[in-house]
Amino acid sequence: MADTYSPPAIEDADWVDWLVIFNDRAPNFIGEFAQETAGSDDPRALSAKFAIAARALTLIRSALVLLQNEEQLAFRIMARGIIECAMHMESACTTAEYLPILFDDDEASRISRGKLLQKTTELSEEANRELQQFVMGDGETKPKSLNIGELSKGSNFPRFQLFYRQISADAEHVTWTSLCRHPQEKYDRVCLELDPQLEDEEMFDTIGLIALAGMTVVLHLRHSLGITQNEAEFSALGRRYIELYREGVAEFRDRHRDEDAMPQEAPSPSAH
Repeated sequence: MADTYSPPAIEDADWVDWLVIFNDRAPNFIGEFAQETAGSDDPRALSAKFAIAARALTLIRSALVLLQNEEQLAFRIMARGIIECAMHMESACTTAEYLPILFDDDEASRISRGKLLQKTTELSEEANRELQQFVMGDGETKPKSLNIGELSKGSNFPRFQLFYRQISADAEHVTWTSLCRHPQEKYDRVCLELDPQLEDEEMFDTIGLIALAGMTVVLHLRHSLGITQNEAEFSALGRRYIELYREGVAEFRDRHRDEDAMPQEAPSPSAH
């Protein structure tokens, strides 16, 4: 029977251990995934916050499995969804317009899909008429798609939007940058790497942003619901995150300094 992995104490945790502990303890930091809605000013807003937290924790659990299986590119791709949850939670807890924006985005998406359905599917006359009425709406107000940049404007964590877009470009979407990860040039051939590994600094950014996003989601929900239990352990995780982040920043700063200090190769003498 295989031994069960037990992470070290929080104060001794490395990044992977930190994620293991956070994944295991996050439900306790939030409390029961059930709250009385009768006394809530806005039950739908409360439900949205719980849903965002549940989505974030689901993605973090999946990301941890990928990381432990050394599927680093998939791990980075998963980070984008976790960062997105953090941006949504911050907006849900600080902006009264969050739900109207979300509802508007949902309707805009439905209308867009309705138009595509009309173009790609042969519908009965009655079904097409009903769909056309839905697509046209009331003719007065046109729903607006959510803009993640606008949603996160004024955020306390501007790095979220930066890395959300960075990961979109270099991993999540099919772009020239993301495709260039896969061909591995050898001296006489090009091989395709199905699971390319991340550069050390990319991995640091990815795992650090996942950790920060997870803490952000849980912290906002705790403050929103007035949850105070397990505060010592939650704060200890926060302190350890700061230590790991500062250690990583210092390490890569030193690496870059050493690289810059390395002597450059002298140019080859010109042939005469």
